[in-house]
Amino acid sequence: MILALSRTELTLLLRNKTAASLALAMPLLIGALLMVNGPSGWTFIIVLQLVMMLGFTVYMTVTTSLVSRRQDLYLKRLRTGEASDQVVVAGLLVPTVVLGLVQAVVLMGMSKIAGAPLPERPLLLALAVVGGTAMCCAVGVATSGITSTPELAQITTAPFFFALFGGAIWALVTDTVDYRVLLVPGGQVAELIKAAWGGPTDNVGMALAALVAWVAIGSGLAIRYFRWEPRS
Repeated sequence: MILALSRTELTLLLRNKTAASLALAMPLLIGALLMVNGPSGWTFIIVLQLVMMLGFTVYMTVTTSLVSRRQDLYLKRLRTGEASDQVVVAGLLVPTVVLGLVQAVVLMGMSKIAGAPLPERPLLLALAVVGGTAMCCAVGVATSGITSTPELAQITTAPFFFALFGGAIWALVTDTVDYRVLLVPGGQVAELIKAAWGGPTDNVGMALAALVAWVAIGSGLAIRYFRWEPRS
């Protein structure tokens, strides 16, 4: 059931030129530009590449696609079927998650070809990508509940998107230990990626705990605010 829903959702996603370009082209284009024109230091570039992927491909796409499906009553029709609410939501999220993970692999391959070293601790990189994806999915579902139309998603997604990007930049430019950065979305992801490429591991435990906390917060907000029918 989840696979069937996922195939249908992927087809609908690719038919929407705006959503498709946001999910497919934008992060890869930004990733390529960063490699050509970005600051020196591969850790900086890779963090920005992956955070952009999380922000555009996962968070914004989840929000926009769910609002679109709700507006055309597709969500309401799915809910009248045999699948449970959890299965329906999971089926709608799978294509975006897969796209995000594939883009992460492509971006890492592009960086490697351009001369980036391999991560010394690949498990931390995997945790950053998977945890960041889970966080952005959860918050994206929650954001869709307070977004009336797909066009309005450009506004409602802005606060979390800029917090995600700003937290990553803060973590990158902070040399001293500042635990506040781990409380901001993106800060934990950047700390884990820095540690994956040979950075200090003192904050890894707290970064993982903060990332899990954000997934829990996003899930709680999603349960509270997600809507199946169009907002009035």
